[in-house]
Amino acid sequence: MATQHTRPIYARTRGAKWRHRLGLVLILVLVAGLIWGGLQWLQFRRDAVVQGFNVRGVAVSQNDGYLDFAALQKDGLKFVYLKATQGASYSDDNFSSSYSRILGTSLGVGVYHVFSFSSSGQAQTAYFEKTVNDNVGNLPIGIQVQYYGDYTSDTVNVKRAQKQLRALVLNLTDHYNRHCVIWTTPTIAKHIVKPVIKKTPLWLDTTQTRQQSQRVLFMHYTNRAVYRQNGTSQEFNGLIFNGNDDAFQKVIAAGLN
Repeated sequence: MATQHTRPIYARTRGAKWRHRLGLVLILVLVAGLIWGGLQWLQFRRDAVVQGFNVRGVAVSQNDGYLDFAALQKDGLKFVYLKATQGASYSDDNFSSSYSRILGTSLGVGVYHVFSFSSSGQAQTAYFEKTVNDNVGNLPIGIQVQYYGDYTSDTVNVKRAQKQLRALVLNLTDHYNRHCVIWTTPTIAKHIVKPVIKKTPLWLDTTQTRQQSQRVLFMHYTNRAVYRQNGTSQEFNGLIFNGNDDAFQKVIAAGLN
């Protein structure tokens, strides 16, 4: 009878462990490869959105903390919008300090107001003028219109919102002899803005940056635009100007007159 050779139990167990470990390593390599590929694809998409748009900026508020505007300019920014007021009773804590410091740079400077559906256009105008005074920079005054809280496309009184927004735009334009620009989504622009405000420039939340109309002055393309300041990288609301450097300088010149 032939002798049957068998491997010790511990040898089979050790082999199984190595095969298990090798399988785990292969799975980890595959997962890492997928993550890396996904990040590369996202970066490609982000780059494609801003490709060809050389005039880039950010919109900031007190949530972004103390900012080194000279460092942001050095990192490629051309303009900054500072949040100033919201509704008829709220102002950004960092506005005055940021405005004073940004004047030490050659950045384009704009200020923006967040529109309230619950306050009249007159009340919002008065509060903006009292808080901001003449510190409106050299870019069009931004008015951000977005749904918030209980205000949605289903609950907003469209006619009232249109009336109050129109009053705010006309009042600010008249008081400062300066264009306004309305920061909003394409949907809100269609239903609330465009029916009653025909010529005021738009600032759209969109990644569809190609072939926008001339009425679109700025585009907010991401909440995660990365710039360096104070020695660290920080994410911002990324903006691009819908035009070239020459066109941007004309906007600046109009704001200085």
